[in-house]
Amino acid sequence: MKAVVARAPLRLALGGGGTDLPAYFSRHEGFAVSAAIARYVYVTAAPSIDGRFRLKHLAYEEVVSARSVRHPLLRALLDLHWDGQPLELASVAEVPPGTGLGSSGAFTVCTLRALDALKDTDSKPRIDNRERLAEAACHIEIEVVGRSVGKHDQYAAAFGGVRAYSFKRDGSVEARSLDLHPRSAAALANDTALFFIGGRRSASRLLSNVARGVRRGDRGALDILHRSRQLAEDVADALERGDVDRWAWALDAQWDLKRRRAPGAVPPRADELRAIARRAGAAAVALMGAGGGGFLLCFAPGAREAVSAAMRSARVQELTFELDHDGCRTLASRVEPTAERADTRR
Repeated sequence: MKAVVARAPLRLALGGGGTDLPAYFSRHEGFAVSAAIARYVYVTAAPSIDGRFRLKHLAYEEVVSARSVRHPLLRALLDLHWDGQPLELASVAEVPPGTGLGSSGAFTVCTLRALDALKDTDSKPRIDNRERLAEAACHIEIEVVGRSVGKHDQYAAAFGGVRAYSFKRDGSVEARSLDLHPRSAAALANDTALFFIGGRRSASRLLSNVARGVRRGDRGALDILHRSRQLAEDVADALERGDVDRWAWALDAQWDLKRRRAPGAVPPRADELRAIARRAGAAAVALMGAGGGGFLLCFAPGAREAVSAAMRSARVQELTFELDHDGCRTLASRVEPTAERADTRR
């Protein structure tokens, strides 16, 4: 019997939010920057020996047919990327879902990788590179399940690293690893801190209004996303040049942009904690993901410990992290010997 464990990294969105939506990039092209971190979504998969599907995610499901699975992403994944054989599948993440670190995209990518590694037949096409893995995950989330999300998170989970992503009008995506200046690498490693402020939200719900405005040609919505793209380009350039002051400015400028982009994206508690971090010495504070709560990323050159202490006093938990450079990968794959092989070892 074969068992597989896969993992996919979460990510810090550093700029370009919303420009990865098909409604936007199909007309104007999008651009986003992110850093994958060594905090992960894990998926374990193994064949079932009693003919039943057992799925453990936010809920528990036990069914006799993949078509009876209630979880829409898992149902679509099993339909399009599995051979129909009963299996057991379980997922676990290092952060709660809906908190702005791209866990939904990472879950889809990771499940695809686990299913692909578990296949014993050629009944479904294999996924043989990171681009195909990311694109398959995008197809599932956006086109099959119909979520109002972009392509950034799936690519960040598949590729890992600190990268810039260009979203072309034809739907293709160019992933480029940023050549970080040593000053930028040191800033990311030593002067940034991530804090969980609580709250969960559906990125799809927050972004659906953004996509609707873009499709209508709403000038306000378009101007916000054009500005988001420009700030992402500034972030990428600053990180490669080692201009950490410019990076801080571009990161911090996204706060009000996020507030304008979607009502409710910046809750009052986030504003309060941002003010606390700034008073303690943070040069930039960004709310991760589509907003609504979740995680704050603080850049505090020379004041990281002071910011951490101030946030602890505000009863906010810090999530330490390092960068991930591997992207989604299989950690373990175990195949038990057949009876014939076992006999030869006696």
